Amino acid sequence: MNNISFLRAHKILSKVILQTPLIFDEHLSKKMNAKIFLKAESLQRTGSFKIRGAYNHLHNMQKKYLKNGVLTWSSGNHAQAVAEAANIFNTKSTIIMPKDAPKNKIRGTLRRGAKIIFYDREKENREAIGKEVAKKHKLKIIPPYDDPFVITGQGSIGVEIVQQITKLKLQPEIILVPTGGGGLIAGIASYIKNSYKNSKIYSVEPEGYSDYAKSLEKGIRLKNKIKYNSICDSLLAKEPGKITFSINKKLINKGLVVNDKEVLKAMNYALFNLGLVLEPGGAVALAALIEEKIIYKDKTIIIVLSGSNVDSQTLRKCIQ
Repeated sequence: MNNISFLRAHKILSKVILQTPLIFDEHLSKKMNAKIFLKAESLQRTGSFKIRGAYNHLHNMQKKYLKNGVLTWSSGNHAQAVAEAANIFNTKSTIIMPKDAPKNKIRGTLRRGAKIIFYDREKENREAIGKEVAKKHKLKIIPPYDDPFVITGQGSIGVEIVQQITKLKLQPEIILVPTGGGGLIAGIASYIKNSYKNSKIYSVEPEGYSDYAKSLEKGIRLKNKIKYNSICDSLLAKEPGKITFSINKKLINKGLVVNDKEVLKAMNYALFNLGLVLEPGGAVALAALIEEKIIYKDKTIIIVLSGSNVDSQTLRKCIQ
């Protein structure tokens, strides 16, 4: 993927999405003796970065596919994004969602007019269900991450980061990105590495779902073998995507892992120091920095805050 594809996606999306702010964190910067910036996709339309990839995919679809509608599988953020994008294109959306998805994400998806089909994530395969439903009703599938148009849509964040940091006459030396299936980091890393070859890109995952960190270490796609409950519902991918890993294995410097306690601490920090509400998955990159999982002194660091769709119960936990 070259820079032209990302710039094209950014132009397409500019009419629909917010160009989210790159916030300078003065407190952390002083404390850590670094220049720390937060890319607040938590303020994005639908509450996460996912609208970028969903809209870009629909925009690039052949119009004949819009007649019957679109389908995806998601625990909530991509679900809401696809439902929102489908409304913009005046088509219907069907979402395969786990029955234990956060209630606020279920409500947000239904509020946008989507039809939800629930499944048991412990016993059923969401992709198999989705493909069967799509075939039966002739629906166009919009993958959550393993798709070129989704990746270039998410990569528009990289375009904005470069534009915003360049205006400050700085270079992004380190970028920390929340990682599930790998679409977000594939897009960001592709554009930024094309622009700044020496930038270091780190994936950040929740403990128990560190398939990217393990896969990067071994050089092959590995599945998570253990069952583990994590509050980071948006990052519970079982393995890296095929397309995303083929990109990321060449671009990511290292995979980092944070636990739930560290994530709640980061959510608390964002809320009370920055006035930003983050969902657990959206806070993992910030958690990795706060817990000093990288060498940061004298560096210019970009932290991607990927989402804000947190349920009230989890939000209360981070406040306690």
